[in-house]
Amino acid sequence: MSTMGKPRGRPLGSKNKPKPASVRSRDTHNLIESHMIEIASGTDIIDNLVQFARRKKRGFCVLSAIGSIRNVTLQQSLIPDTIMTLEGQLQILSLKGSFLPGATPPTLSVYLAGAKGQVVGGKVVGPLVASGRVFIVLAAFSNAAFDRLPFVLEGGEEASSSNHQHHNNFCPSNLP
Repeated sequence: MSTMGKPRGRPLGSKNKPKPASVRSRDTHNLIESHMIEIASGTDIIDNLVQFARRKKRGFCVLSAIGSIRNVTLQQSLIPDTIMTLEGQLQILSLKGSFLPGATPPTLSVYLAGAKGQVVGGKVVGPLVASGRVFIVLAAFSNAAFDRLPFVLEGGEEASSSNHQHHNNFCPSNLP
Protein backbone atom coordinates (compact mmCIF):
# COMPACT_ATOMS: atom_id res chain seq x y z
CA MET A 1 0.00 0.00 0.00
CA SER A 2 1.35 3.28 -0.91
CA THR A 3 0.22 6.15 1.13
CA MET A 4 0.46 9.52 -0.36
CA GLY A 5 0.75 12.09 2.32
CA LYS A 6 0.95 15.82 2.10
CA PRO A 7 4.04 17.06 0.29
CA ARG A 8 6.54 18.63 2.61
CA GLY A 9 8.30 22.00 2.18
CA ARG A 10 7.49 24.95 -0.02
CA PRO A 11 5.61 24.60 -3.27
CA LEU A 12 7.73 24.76 -6.43
CA GLY A 13 8.50 28.31 -7.58
CA SER A 14 7.86 29.89 -4.20
CA LYS A 15 11.49 30.54 -3.20
CA ASN A 16 12.55 33.99 -2.06
CA LYS A 17 12.79 36.00 -5.23
CA PRO A 18 14.90 39.14 -5.54
CA LYS A 19 12.86 42.24 -4.94
CA PRO A 20 13.34 45.38 -6.99
CA ALA A 21 15.42 48.06 -5.28
CA SER A 22 13.37 50.77 -3.71
CA VAL A 23 14.72 54.29 -3.85
CA ARG A 24 13.61 56.78 -1.29
CA SER A 25 14.42 60.38 -1.76
CA ARG A 26 13.51 63.41 0.17
CA ASP A 27 14.58 66.98 -0.03
CA THR A 28 16.94 68.18 2.62
CA HIS A 29 17.23 71.76 3.69
CA ASN A 30 20.79 71.37 4.93
CA LEU A 31 22.48 70.25 1.74
CA ILE A 32 26.28 70.57 1.61
CA GLU A 33 28.03 70.62 -1.75
CA SER A 34 31.75 70.54 -2.42
CA HIS A 35 33.31 72.89 -4.97
CA MET A 36 36.76 73.28 -6.48
CA ILE A 37 37.22 76.88 -7.55
CA GLU A 38 39.96 78.41 -9.66
CA ILE A 39 40.72 82.09 -9.03
CA ALA A 40 42.39 83.96 -11.90
CA SER A 41 45.69 85.75 -11.44
CA GLY A 42 45.39 89.43 -10.53
CA THR A 43 41.90 89.15 -9.01
CA ASP A 44 40.84 89.49 -5.37
CA ILE A 45 40.18 86.08 -3.83
CA ILE A 46 37.72 87.43 -1.26
CA ASP A 47 35.64 89.29 -3.86
CA ASN A 48 35.50 86.17 -6.04
CA LEU A 49 34.32 84.02 -3.11
CA VAL A 50 31.64 86.53 -2.08
CA GLN A 51 30.34 86.78 -5.67
CA PHE A 52 30.26 82.98 -5.91
CA ALA A 53 28.28 82.69 -2.66
CA ARG A 54 25.78 85.37 -3.64
CA ARG A 55 25.29 83.98 -7.16
CA LYS A 56 24.67 80.47 -5.79
CA LYS A 57 22.69 81.84 -2.79
CA ARG A 58 24.82 79.71 -0.49
CA GLY A 59 27.18 80.14 2.41
CA PHE A 60 30.59 78.52 2.32
CA CYS A 61 33.42 77.23 4.42
CA VAL A 62 36.93 77.19 2.91
CA LEU A 63 38.51 73.77 3.40
CA SER A 64 41.86 74.26 1.66
CA ALA A 65 43.69 76.38 -0.89
CA ILE A 66 46.85 76.27 -2.95
CA GLY A 67 48.56 78.98 -4.96
CA SER A 68 50.30 82.28 -4.40
CA ILE A 69 49.22 85.81 -3.58
CA ARG A 70 50.87 89.20 -3.57
CA ASN A 71 50.54 92.16 -1.22
CA VAL A 72 48.29 91.30 1.72
CA THR A 73 47.26 93.10 4.90
CA LEU A 74 46.91 90.92 8.00
CA GLN A 75 45.80 91.43 11.58
CA GLN A 76 47.72 89.25 13.99
CA SER A 77 45.88 87.82 16.95
CA LEU A 78 48.85 87.51 19.31
CA ILE A 79 49.46 91.25 19.41
CA PRO A 80 46.16 93.18 19.70
CA ASP A 81 45.53 95.92 17.13
CA THR A 82 48.61 94.93 15.11
CA ILE A 83 48.08 95.24 11.39
CA MET A 84 50.87 94.53 8.95
CA THR A 85 51.14 94.77 5.20
CA LEU A 86 53.28 92.23 3.37
CA GLU A 87 54.50 93.03 -0.13
CA GLY A 88 55.72 90.65 -2.78
CA GLN A 89 54.78 87.12 -3.75
CA LEU A 90 53.83 84.67 -0.96
CA GLN A 91 52.76 81.02 -1.11
CA ILE A 92 49.47 80.02 0.57
CA LEU A 93 50.09 77.37 3.21
CA SER A 94 46.60 77.48 4.69
CA LEU A 95 43.43 79.45 4.03
CA LYS A 96 40.41 79.01 6.31
CA GLY A 97 37.20 80.90 6.80
CA SER A 98 33.49 81.09 6.17
CA PHE A 99 30.80 83.36 4.76
CA LEU A 100 27.01 83.53 4.86
CA PRO A 101 25.09 85.54 2.24
CA GLY A 102 23.61 88.69 3.72
CA ALA A 103 26.28 88.74 6.42
CA THR A 104 29.31 90.93 6.76
CA PRO A 105 32.30 90.14 4.53
CA PRO A 106 33.86 86.72 5.08
CA THR A 107 36.34 86.22 7.87
CA LEU A 108 39.39 84.51 6.42
CA SER A 109 42.66 83.62 8.06
CA VAL A 110 45.71 82.74 6.06
CA TYR A 111 49.17 81.35 6.68
CA LEU A 112 51.76 82.26 4.08
CA ALA A 113 55.37 81.36 3.28
CA GLY A 114 57.83 83.89 1.89
CA ALA A 115 60.59 83.27 -0.62
CA LYS A 116 63.15 82.59 2.13
CA GLY A 117 60.87 80.18 4.03
CA GLN A 118 59.57 82.61 6.64
CA VAL A 119 55.99 81.84 7.74
CA VAL A 120 53.45 84.48 8.74
CA GLY A 121 49.72 84.40 9.24
CA GLY A 122 46.69 86.20 10.56
CA LYS A 123 43.23 87.47 9.76
CA VAL A 124 42.92 88.98 6.27
CA VAL A 125 41.82 92.63 6.62
CA GLY A 126 42.33 93.86 3.07
CA PRO A 127 42.42 92.56 -0.47
CA LEU A 128 43.90 89.10 -1.04
CA VAL A 129 45.11 89.28 -4.65
CA ALA A 130 46.03 86.09 -6.51
CA SER A 131 49.49 86.02 -8.08
CA GLY A 132 48.99 83.16 -10.51
CA ARG A 133 46.13 80.69 -10.38
CA VAL A 134 44.75 79.88 -6.93
CA PHE A 135 42.69 76.74 -6.35
CA ILE A 136 40.25 76.63 -3.44
CA VAL A 137 38.22 73.70 -2.13
CA LEU A 138 35.12 74.76 -0.24
CA ALA A 139 31.93 73.35 1.19
CA ALA A 140 28.81 75.32 0.23
CA PHE A 141 25.61 75.06 2.22
CA SER A 142 22.14 76.47 1.71
CA ASN A 143 20.63 76.65 5.17
CA ALA A 144 23.07 77.33 7.97
CA ALA A 145 21.98 77.29 11.59
CA PHE A 146 23.51 79.32 14.38
CA ASP A 147 23.43 78.19 17.99
CA ARG A 148 25.01 80.09 20.87
CA LEU A 149 26.61 77.87 23.51
CA PRO A 150 26.13 77.46 26.36
CA PHE A 151 22.46 78.14 25.98
CA VAL A 152 21.63 81.10 28.23
CA LEU A 153 18.13 82.26 29.02
CA GLU A 154 17.27 85.86 29.73
CA GLY A 155 18.18 86.54 33.32
CA GLY A 156 21.53 84.77 32.97
CA GLU A 157 20.57 81.18 33.78
CA GLU A 158 21.68 78.33 31.56
CA ALA A 159 18.96 76.55 29.65
CA SER A 160 18.69 72.84 29.10
CA SER A 161 19.42 71.64 25.60
CA SER A 162 15.68 71.23 24.97
CA ASN A 163 15.11 74.97 25.54
CA HIS A 164 17.71 76.32 23.11
CA GLN A 165 16.84 78.61 20.23
CA HIS A 166 17.60 77.54 16.69
CA HIS A 167 18.21 80.46 14.32
CA ASN A 168 18.19 80.20 10.55
CA ASN A 169 19.66 82.74 8.18
CA PHE A 170 22.36 83.76 10.63
CA CYS A 171 23.84 87.20 10.17
CA PRO A 172 26.79 88.05 12.50
CA SER A 173 26.09 91.77 12.22
CA ASN A 174 22.72 91.22 13.95
CA LEU A 175 24.23 89.76 17.13
CA PRO A 176 23.65 91.71 20.33
